[in-house]
Amino acid sequence: MLDKLTKTVGDVLDFPPDVVGKGPRITVTGRVEVFVENYLEIVEFTSEEILLNTTEGVLTITGKELVLKTVLATELRIEGQFISLCYGGGDSK
Repeated sequence: MLDKLTKTVGDVLDFPPDVVGKGPRITVTGRVEVFVENYLEIVEFTSEEILLNTTEGVLTITGKELVLKTVLATELRIEGQFISLCYGGGDSK
């Protein structure tokens, strides 16, 4: 019931998906830390590239010495020297 109400209120007020809780929320701290909430799965991980499947498409994070510091069901904390973050696929509304 609460999920249905949240969806309806979010749709009516035209909130972005991250506010309603379905889309990814990405917090970047400088070039050394990225915190990703609401991701779906880790597609690929190396010390130079991380691919995450999200509701908005595949998020590609590139850099050097990338390390997954925290891995939870819906949250990731990544540290390293970041070069870029970009989306591929998905709906670009």
